[in-house]
Amino acid sequence: MLSLNPPVFDSCTHPTLNGEWTGGRRGVTFPDLAALKREMPGYHALAIGLPGVGNYEHRAFKRECDVWGFEGIAAITTVEPGELEREFDTIVQLGFRGVKVHPRLLGENVNLDYLSKIFALCNQFNLVCLLCTYEADKPGRLPSRDPFYQLCDSLNQVPDVRLILMHGGGLRLMQFASLARHSETILIDLSFTLLDKVTNSLQPQIRDLFERLDQRICIGTDSPEFSVTQAFEKIEEIALGLDNNKLTNIFSKNLSRFFPGHIQA
Repeated sequence: MLSLNPPVFDSCTHPTLNGEWTGGRRGVTFPDLAALKREMPGYHALAIGLPGVGNYEHRAFKRECDVWGFEGIAAITTVEPGELEREFDTIVQLGFRGVKVHPRLLGENVNLDYLSKIFALCNQFNLVCLLCTYEADKPGRLPSRDPFYQLCDSLNQVPDVRLILMHGGGLRLMQFASLARHSETILIDLSFTLLDKVTNSLQPQIRDLFERLDQRICIGTDSPEFSVTQAFEKIEEIALGLDNNKLTNIFSKNLSRFFPGHIQA
């Protein structure tokens, strides 16, 4: 059993309603994730819905989150303005405290002009926005404008949105981390980037961020892509010797600031 000390608030898990994952692979269900929570005292997690994955549906997903004790994050399933406003009404009525924007799964990663509208709606309804920053895709579906500067455009319009940059921009980690450096309302999530072979060379930079930007980082497994054991053994390796207060910030305190009350004192 992996010892989680200090307690961990996993910023990136993807339990699905039917246990199916992308590409026809088997994923994890809510009972799977709940069993993990029982086996690992001190483990807590965001359960993030994804559009078109595992029979995602807002009401059913929120019900499972509540039953199994996870902080549910609603998937944004449209970027059409009128439909988007109606979707936010539903999300708020169901009691979600955050939404996930996944441009690639939405088929909307070429032009990100819709982000400012989503950020504004998140502010209006006091929701946290989780934005996937993984840019790689097949030719024909690649961004035609730099996603980083499209994000900057939206942040200039809605500067105080509470935003978690999922996967931290991958190979562009330090560039995306610069946004969090200057804003208390932006967190850098390091799920996937911690363990992906392509980004393995970033480990010295990740250690540097642990030291210098510990109040702006959260960590996750990107389950089912990686396991809790894989993720946190790597994190403990990179964080060896780090001050315990910084570890606490990174492992749970920063994310708890965005989702107060989920981890009870």
